[in-house]
Amino acid sequence: MSVISIAHKRNECIGCGLCIETAPGYWFMNPNGEAELQQVLRTQNNFEYGQGFTHDEDQLYAAEDGCPVKVIRIG
Repeated sequence: MSVISIAHKRNECIGCGLCIETAPGYWFMNPNGEAELQQVLRTQNNFEYGQGFTHDEDQLYAAEDGCPVKVIRIG
């Protein structure tokens, strides 16, 4: 199964929850009211990186496009 890269700048998240609603298998809301990736593989330059499955790419791109503060990068 093919994978796609997910980058999330959690420290700039405003906690709107759109990513969780759009791709619930990849994000969750932490106790501080910020969305977090379910699985973080590495952290670099204020971004947390994970992977998603290409069969979920429509959901992942919808999360990226809908994020009001543009802290999600897919691909």
